[in-house]
Amino acid sequence: MIYIQLGNRAKVTPGQPLLLGSAARLIAPEGAGGIVLPCPEKTGVWKLQAIDVARAVRAAYPQEAITLMGADVCYVHRVDAPKRDLTRPLRTAAAFLILCLGGALGLAWFHSDVDMPRAQAAVYEAITGEAPSDMRLITVPYAVGVALGVAVFYALPSRSATTPLEVKLTAYQEDMEKTEGREIE
Repeated sequence: MIYIQLGNRAKVTPGQPLLLGSAARLIAPEGAGGIVLPCPEKTGVWKLQAIDVARAVRAAYPQEAITLMGADVCYVHRVDAPKRDLTRPLRTAAAFLILCLGGALGLAWFHSDVDMPRAQAAVYEAITGEAPSDMRLITVPYAVGVALGVAVFYALPSRSATTPLEVKLTAYQEDMEKTEGREIE
C-alpha cells in the first residue's frame, strides 16, 4: 500500500527532474520518493494533477495499491537558479522610503482634515481641566503610540506570530498560482 499526500507547491530548477519526494509526502517502499514525475522543462508555474502522480507511481509499482490524500493539484514552480541581484538593497531602501513617506503624508493629511491638534487639546483639557501649555506633551506620546500600535498590529515584537501581511501574501500566492498555473501535457 502506498499513501501519497500531494503538497501545495514544489520548486525545481530547469534541468532538475521533478521527483515524487519533492512534490508529496508519502508512505511507500524505499526509493519511491525518487520516482520522476512529468513536468515541462520550461520555466513557469505548472499544475501537477494527482491523477498524473498516480499514473507515475502505478508505472513504477504496478502491484501496489495507491491511496491519494489531500490536495488534487500541486503547483510546480520551475524557476531559474537565483542570481545575485546587486540592485536589491537599493530597491528595498527606495521602497521603504516611499512607503514611510507615503504613510507619513497619509497620516498628516488625515490629521489636517480632522484638525487633530485641536481634538487632542480638547481631550487634554477634558482630562486635566486646563489647556495644554505645550502641544508636544500631547503629540509626542501620540506619535509613539501610533508607531507602537502599528508594530503590535503587524506583530513586529514577536517574530513567531503570523502577521496580516503574511496572510495577504499567502492569499496572493495562491491566487497567482491558480491564475498562472498551466496544465502539464
